[in-house]
Parts: sequence; C-alpha cells; structure tokens
Amino acid sequence: MAEAPPGLIRPGEVSVIMGRTTEPEYEALDDEELHVFDTDLAKLAGSFFRARDAFSIFLEDRDLYLYAAQIAKAQLNAGFGGAVPGGNEVGMQFIRPKTILGANHWFQSITSAGWNNIFGSAASPIDLSTTSTTYGNPQNRVLLVFPKLGDFTVPKVQEVWFHIGPTAYPIWPLPFWFQTDVWIHTLPYAVIIPKNERFYMRGNVLGAATQIATFPLGLCLCLGSYMTGSDQE
Repeated sequence: MAEAPPGLIRPGEVSVIMGRTTEPEYEALDDEELHVFDTDLAKLAGSFFRARDAFSIFLEDRDLYLYAAQIAKAQLNAGFGGAVPGGNEVGMQFIRPKTILGANHWFQSITSAGWNNIFGSAASPIDLSTTSTTYGNPQNRVLLVFPKLGDFTVPKVQEVWFHIGPTAYPIWPLPFWFQTDVWIHTLPYAVIIPKNERFYMRGNVLGAATQIATFPLGLCLCLGSYMTGSDQE
C-alpha cells in the first residue's frame, strides 16, 4: 500500500486481494471507534473460540480487520459501532453461512472428487449487490474480509481458486492445521470483498460423496440494519 492506514501496528503484514488493482478509499477510525474496535474484536474472538490457540490465531490478523473496517467506514459512509452497532453504523460479526451459502450452516455435500464450487460459482457468484433474500439482501450494506479458511470437519479441500470481480487469482494449496476448536488454514493473501462486489471460490476436493464444512474465517463488516433480527436480513 502506498500509505499505511492509521492505527495499524504491522502495516507491512496487510496483504490482500480484492479484485482490483487500485486501493479503495478508506476512512480512519477515531480514537473512540478504535477503542470499540479493539475491545469488541477480542470479545468476538472469545465468543467463537473456546481455547487460547485459535483465539490467538484469529487476533493476529487485527491489522487486517482494522484496515477492512476503515474501508467499510468509507464505502458505507457511516460511523463505526463495533459488535453492537446502531442501525446506521458499521458493525462487525463473524461471517455467517446465510451471507455466503444462503443456508443456516456451513456443511455441504460434495458428490464428486476434484474441482467443485465451494462458495458460489462462475454462473452464480456470491453477489453482495443482490437484493435477493436468499443471500441476506446485502446490497450497499456488507463487506467481507477473511485471511483464513476454517473447517469444522477433517479438511477435504486440498486446493482453492478465487475469482473476485473481474480478476482470477492463482491456485493455492491448503495445508490445514488443527487447533482445539477448529481446523485453520492461513491464505497467502487475505480476501476482501468490497461493497456490492461478486466472488466465487472453487476447491479441489479429496474423495467423492463426502461432506465438507469449509468456511471463510473472518468478519462481515456491515450496517447495523443487516445484523438486527432474522427478518432484517
């Protein structure tokens, strides 16, 4: 990045792909928002991970999440409200399967070995500009950021291939490591899906007719109106 966004501790470690070559606009969090960000990020990690190992692995990406929050503040034109935002503030929560799969869980059945569509497809990508309730009606309200993939089962996806907006990225191998709570893989570059962008991910799957539970381990940065109540998605 040409200039490090304010508030980052290790800006050189913020390496991302987002389907574009130009850096998006971002707006710094003020001192109060930054305090809320750091406090709530730790609370979110503690609510999701029971053990210290996975908790620490999630928090090591603090700078990336802060950078994405600054992009969200600019793109959504709203102040930052943390994990419990007002309806017109930018909030943050773990990425939910509803946003990615239009489902209530991450478990999927794969009917054949080899390359499969894991999140979206070329014909039907995950579309943050959609107004379809199938994918949580996120238009103008949602950004995604994930530096890692997780898995709730023994991982069967051995390689992945991302396509974001008009850009296809190289195939990456996935050596997962087991933590107390979950299997985790760190991607070579973190993935940021800006407001109203489209993406899909294909995975090279071991074995046939097997169940997978691979998920993007990161945050949904969204307006509070997207987070409040099952009928508000």
